[in-house]
Amino acid sequence: MRDNPKDIRNAIAARWPTSDDFYRERDDRTLRESPELTAYAGRPVEILISLSSAESPATQQAALVACNLAARWARNITVVMPNGTRILSDLNRRSYTYLAERIITEMHGADPFGRYRIVASESYLGAGEALRLFIGNWDLDTGRIRIQDDDFLVASTGEYAVGRRGQPFSPSEEQPAFAPASALAASLGVADLFKRAIGHPKEHWVATFNWNLIDQSLREKIGPSIGRFTNMPDIGKVLLAGVGAIGSSLAYMLDLAGATGKVALLDRDRVEASNLNRSLIFDVAHVLANATKTELTEEFLRSSRLSVDRLDGTWRENSATIAASNYDVWLSFTNEDGAWAQLPFQLPPVVIQGTTTSGWGFGAGRHIPRKEDCTLCRMPRPRAEFRGPCAEGDIAPVEPDTPIRASLPFLSAASAALVFAELLKLALPEMQRVPNEISGDLKTELAAVTSIRRLANPSCPGCRVVQSDLWQKRGGRGRFSDLSA
Repeated sequence: MRDNPKDIRNAIAARWPTSDDFYRERDDRTLRESPELTAYAGRPVEILISLSSAESPATQQAALVACNLAARWARNITVVMPNGTRILSDLNRRSYTYLAERIITEMHGADPFGRYRIVASESYLGAGEALRLFIGNWDLDTGRIRIQDDDFLVASTGEYAVGRRGQPFSPSEEQPAFAPASALAASLGVADLFKRAIGHPKEHWVATFNWNLIDQSLREKIGPSIGRFTNMPDIGKVLLAGVGAIGSSLAYMLDLAGATGKVALLDRDRVEASNLNRSLIFDVAHVLANATKTELTEEFLRSSRLSVDRLDGTWRENSATIAASNYDVWLSFTNEDGAWAQLPFQLPPVVIQGTTTSGWGFGAGRHIPRKEDCTLCRMPRPRAEFRGPCAEGDIAPVEPDTPIRASLPFLSAASAALVFAELLKLALPEMQRVPNEISGDLKTELAAVTSIRRLANPSCPGCRVVQSDLWQKRGGRGRFSDLSA
């Protein structure tokens, strides 16, 4: 059915006879809390892709993430781009010729009832009442399309994710595209669109930022880093545990980056309609197929450079297989059956985890056995941190008596981008000098990023158990075992 558009259209009509039926099922979490606030989804949105950098890897990566994420909540989007922009070969998953083809396919896959249009930059008439997000380097393009004071612009240069309010971005030097930076910039740009759509006060809109993904800091200006990415390394043999909002978004980014290596997908769930408002991969055809998340993510990655295996079920059900496999890194996005507390006792290699909070927060963490803290001693402290529903937050412009919640898909994508950066940094010689706990909060303007280096805790039983000789036979076999020496 996935290869037959007519069959998909018929199946959509049978399951969701009207758009209201579709949104009632997809946005159930939001509608249960506040039906009247879904009006924000109808606000006209425009995403404008740079004329001069439309065919650069960084701009195309950011454009794909931004358009895909925006379609997870906005129902009226116009994408403005130069006519005839060809998609780069590394991003061409289905024999597309033009970037617009992949963008519009993914947007309608996320929401078949949305009003999504592609307009050529050459015929663009102006913003009107639309909320606008600019993608890419616009320093050479402002004569053709004027940037207004409330508009937000995002771009990336090397290891920097960049955001500007009401002004173009002018990179001081050309640097290779770093996919996590492109994805993070796009995620924060869509967050700003959402905040404007729901009526957050201007002082709570996302502020201008230069986010350095090497040392995980917000800088006043773009400058030299303690390390730099020059190409896309082989990510090695990775266990991706939890193919939900963060895990599937990371898989999308791995594909965007052209990553190589081996990935094992672990999850037990099937895709539901509610997954469509917070995942970059899953679409309506996946919901109709009633297939597992691992099966569908494997299908998505089939044309990538990654080798993919599947482990259907839970941590507990697959623990013997996982323990016998020589993984280089475990990526942990699930806490079913208290998995985070149990990870150290399974004597893992390097662990990287990603999280979202129940209130606009997102983050990532790295755990190098014997050198850094473990998931047991970090995650329960404080107990309220990174708990609660996945990628949801109170969306009321002012604090109401009863919180009004909605899915915030950009939180999951932002967390995935941070995890991706941490995964790539393992290969850098400067890696052990940088923080291993990173978090941000978009409730207001993103005034700061919290980044901390946490060391092993001798009073924690999880940290103590990986000091045993048995760890060398289990977790100490991977390519990054020297980091624990």
